[in-house]
Amino acid sequence: MSVKSTPARLRGWGPKSLGTAGLLLAGLLAFASPAAACDLAVETPAAVRIEYNPFAVGASSGPVDVLFQNRSDTACELRLLLVDDVGDPLPAVTLGGAVVGFRPREASGLFRRDTEPGAFVLTVAPNSTTRAEMDAVVLHDAVVEAGQYQGDLRLLIRSADGVPVPPPVPLRVILQSTPRAQVNIAGASGAFGSGSSVEVIDFGQAATGVTRRAFLQVRANTKATVSIRSEHHGVMRHLEMEEAGSVVAYQLELDGDPVDLTRVWTRSLDPPRTLAGVDFPLDFTLGTIAGQMSGRYEDLITIDITPN
Repeated sequence: MSVKSTPARLRGWGPKSLGTAGLLLAGLLAFASPAAACDLAVETPAAVRIEYNPFAVGASSGPVDVLFQNRSDTACELRLLLVDDVGDPLPAVTLGGAVVGFRPREASGLFRRDTEPGAFVLTVAPNSTTRAEMDAVVLHDAVVEAGQYQGDLRLLIRSADGVPVPPPVPLRVILQSTPRAQVNIAGASGAFGSGSSVEVIDFGQAATGVTRRAFLQVRANTKATVSIRSEHHGVMRHLEMEEAGSVVAYQLELDGDPVDLTRVWTRSLDPPRTLAGVDFPLDFTLGTIAGQMSGRYEDLITIDITPN
């Protein structure tokens, strides 16, 4: 028998505001150093969205792009710092148990300040526009319950001499954990993916009551439904002479629960929210062997899992 598992808003600071096509300037405040004025406008970025799959290989991330416009004849040397709503440094945010940090894309001219967590440096050339680019990256994985989680930070902008340029730019990070469930059939009990996968349950020489055991490994970030379907509705048919009608019946139990193979059988599961998941014994038992034709008999079982 074979088994298969199957419009942007800009905030400006400077001596005066200037209308710019396609950009909305608001909240203008004076910002100048004794040496020179830095006439700066900053675009409020769109919310950062991370499509998170806890079972995927590699880190999940979402892009963060902040547009800086320098309208003066002097370069703006900036210090950027991610802070919480009271102004304390916040280099990372926890969403649903997953820790999200921020990594600069240095090709954009944004660099990390190693001496200050969550801090970056950026130079905006005179009379130019610069896009500071970084990635919000899941640094520490967790099997986050399916749903949407969000956190709000602020990007504090300082001059080269450390003077804050008010107001900070709001930054919202959204982590979307899509409902997911996975199933695997293994030859031994263990964490998900451990041990050898099983595709064939071989009874060998058929005899009444012969048993075989495998394990159904399951992991999910939500409740799930497992379904089991038998191609021949609970019997194995003769491979070479199927028309003769010779069959071998068998029974299947999932974690001690009899599976009705005459129909599509389903069971609700609520696995732990871990990468290891949980496993359940799959017990196969041959029925009566008496008078069947000699030869090889097979059935195909399909096991699926669907997140609820």
